[in-house]
Amino acid sequence: MTKKQKISLAIPAFLFAMIGDYLMGINSIGTDRTGKIVWNVIADWRLAVSNVLGALCTILFAVAAIEAVKMLEVRYPNSKYVKMFKISNYAGIIFFTFIHISICMLIAGFDATGSLELSKGMILRVAKSISVPLAASFIFSDLLVMVAWFGMVLKGEINLPKWTVILNPVIIAVIGQVFNYIPLPFFGIDSGFESLGWLLMYAAILVENKKRRNV
Repeated sequence: MTKKQKISLAIPAFLFAMIGDYLMGINSIGTDRTGKIVWNVIADWRLAVSNVLGALCTILFAVAAIEAVKMLEVRYPNSKYVKMFKISNYAGIIFFTFIHISICMLIAGFDATGSLELSKGMILRVAKSISVPLAASFIFSDLLVMVAWFGMVLKGEINLPKWTVILNPVIIAVIGQVFNYIPLPFFGIDSGFESLGWLLMYAAILVENKKRRNV
């Protein structure tokens, strides 16, 4: 495969992730338009397929991320933002599947006891036990890649318009929260927006790489 083809694998990777996120997130655990937390039991097959898609995402993303990092390191070997991008992407390779499966386990636990209150207590306890890797995943993948992306775009290391700084998982995930206020017959529309942010960021890298080659 060429370098471009390897980096392009990020697109199907995060499409798989988005589908997995929606299988996991639509009408499961979330908030309705009033801000009230809603807990619903969803089919086991949704969680099983979601986990498979999450694993496929990580495999394809690993290939794309390693190649994208190599490309950026050749261009800017001393850039602190490229170093941040590398750390955040490699953290994603480590954390993505674990976090996805962990959240699916939390959702599955809702129906484990037959009692709403017992299930809530069990889920909250499990959530506490994985809170450290959950926090590390957010800090070292999503948050750090946002800082790296802002730096690379604003410093011109990625030759894209300044507005493209919004194309990162944190900003797109925040935008997804706004969509929760749209009256829909289901909740959880924001579920896939974090993965969409990664997809858009890699799509921008591909566009920039094509533009650079055409200059």
